Amino acid sequence: MPGQAFSSTLMVQCARRLRDAERYPAGTCFLLSAKLTDRLQGTPFLYAYHGDPDVVLSATEAKAFLAEFRRGRI
Repeated sequence: MPGQAFSSTLMVQCARRLRDAERYPAGTCFLLSAKLTDRLQGTPFLYAYHGDPDVVLSATEAKAFLAEFRRGRI
C-alpha cells in the first residue's frame, strides 16, 4: 500500500497460501513481517517467512496502521 516503509512496486516472496484466490480475494491486505533482500545481488524484494501467521487487515485497519506507523517514523 502507498505510505508503507517500502515501495509498493517491490516484489514480495511469501507463503503460497496467501495467494489462494478462494481464501483471499484480490486486494486483500496482509500485515507481514518482511525484510528487504537481494539474494545473489539480484533485484531487491521483500521476504516474509512462510511460517508466520496470516494477519488480514480490513481497508480501515490498514489505513489506521499506516497512520500510526507514520507517527512513529524518524
